[in-house]
Amino acid sequence: MRIIKNVLTGLSITCSCTLLHAQNMSNPYSIYELGDIDFRHYNRTAGMGHTGIAFQSNTSFVDNNPASITSLIKSVYLVNVAATGKSVTYKGDPIGLDNSNSKDFWIKRFTLALKLNNFWASGIGYRQFSNMNYKFTGNKTIEGSNQTVSTIYEGDGGLHEYFWTNAFAVGKKKRLSFGVRSSLIAGGMNHSEIIADASLPNTFTTKIQDYVGKLRFQGGVLYRKPVSKKWDIALGATYAPASNITSERTVTVLEGSSEVNSNEFTGNKVFHLPQTFGLGLSLTKNNKTTYALDFVHEDWASFKVKETGWQLVNSNRISGGVNFSQYTYTRNGLVEKRNFQVGSFFNQSYLQIRNKPIYEYGITAGIGGILGQGLLYNVALEGGSRGTTQQKLIKENYVQLTLSFTYRDILYTKGKKYD
Repeated sequence: MRIIKNVLTGLSITCSCTLLHAQNMSNPYSIYELGDIDFRHYNRTAGMGHTGIAFQSNTSFVDNNPASITSLIKSVYLVNVAATGKSVTYKGDPIGLDNSNSKDFWIKRFTLALKLNNFWASGIGYRQFSNMNYKFTGNKTIEGSNQTVSTIYEGDGGLHEYFWTNAFAVGKKKRLSFGVRSSLIAGGMNHSEIIADASLPNTFTTKIQDYVGKLRFQGGVLYRKPVSKKWDIALGATYAPASNITSERTVTVLEGSSEVNSNEFTGNKVFHLPQTFGLGLSLTKNNKTTYALDFVHEDWASFKVKETGWQLVNSNRISGGVNFSQYTYTRNGLVEKRNFQVGSFFNQSYLQIRNKPIYEYGITAGIGGILGQGLLYNVALEGGSRGTTQQKLIKENYVQLTLSFTYRDILYTKGKKYD
């Protein structure tokens, strides 16, 4: 048993996970790389299939494109918080009656934004960048023997994005806008391996923790122009360069409840963020109805990351949506008082597992408006599916509800009166 103990604490067990069973997880595909990276923005575009590279709002902080926020009303500040609840049903060979569904709730983002003058808008905020939450059971073979032991694999944590967005409108009619989002992506990702087998005197737990912090920048441009008395057209584009994220990795090993070693630094692990570009088009009729279309490409394949059973592949996403708005005139200008949206999207994940790409598609609907003095709301419902049951993988069917509340008020008026 001393030999087994030394092998376990030395992290030199080889995994023969020929069959994994999912348990009590909410995100089975988050076991890989940076976890489940969330492409959603959780703002006014949530009901439009998250389509918004060429979409603007003067009452909401819509920052799918950093350049879009120049449409905000001058001297009015916005404070926004968004949360989502999700219910998922799982299908596949590893799924049983005790692990076929899950429910979760998250605070997804918080923002504070302000149009400082006629050409400059700025906003700061926080959003969830990726999530890691999984639990599997399987068997491991001890190196140098034919003995197998029961093993539990768990993961939690994720990354957050703390950002500062600045956008500038240029030209006499302010039809062209440029924007930059400066972000700090930071957080911790935890992977645990728990060996609990009747043949061993104690449980052995190995916990690997990666702590990361990385600056990232995304640029955007948007051009809007009337093409007739009824129609306006807007074209938008975004770009973020590729970068590496170097984590500080530590390992903690427990035998039972006793620490064999604690938070031992074992070196650095390199993760990646891809070169990303997006294109958007929108057409607006009578300032009331907007039809929008987005395409986003992420170049993950160039990193050439390939491990046993999985690899990184290019991710592509296409989405479309329609927004219907009702406006009212105030001394502060034309202000939206009610909106309704519908949309859909298709997303190819950055993961390919057992030679199977992971696809996701969904449909959305949303409604928003004014609750009271200075308080706005948006509610979006999304239903979709991700993954496949082929090659003993897991398919997720889900329903997600997003709630977003915005408080707005006048920061300064210089003696002017506003309604």
